[in-house]
Amino acid sequence: MHAADDSVVRQIAACGGDDGELLARVFPQVYAELKGIAHRALLRASGHATLSTTALVNEAYVKLRGHGELAPSDRNHLFALCARAMRQIVVDHARRRQADKRGGAQAALSLDAVDAAGTDRPEAVVALDEALTSLAVLDPRLVRLIEYRVFGGLDSSATAELLGLTQRSVQRDWLRARAWIGHALSDAP
Repeated sequence: MHAADDSVVRQIAACGGDDGELLARVFPQVYAELKGIAHRALLRASGHATLSTTALVNEAYVKLRGHGELAPSDRNHLFALCARAMRQIVVDHARRRQADKRGGAQAALSLDAVDAAGTDRPEAVVALDEALTSLAVLDPRLVRLIEYRVFGGLDSSATAELLGLTQRSVQRDWLRARAWIGHALSDAP
């Protein structure tokens, strides 16, 4: 465990279940890293982006603070919760943009083509979210893997650490997830 990890774990333990205090104490310690994650997630965005890195991280904080029982057990769990919050924020953002852009020709979608920022194709993010909801029934771990990689902007090493898997297992699961999502997205209207 790194010194920063140990500090975050101590702060979580010191809060004794008070989620407001926990976020107030721990979030500043991981804020820069969360901004890096959000930046990587939004990096593929074109110049039309309306969701910024800072806005995504700040909205994740607000979402987690208003969530109620947060109770992360450690730093990795906190990052997992942040990745899920970022997914929800990005999907909500894409739905709002899609509502503004109803109509037009719909092109085929793939997991590689989905921009987590949803800048040019909000329908891609909404379709991905619907496919992830279906996949969650069959394999929740694949959904978490996709959340961490696509919405959390994490690489396979960080994803493996969060999921408690080897990098090779994450790579195999990533191939499975891409195949399943690709099939689901190709069937999307």
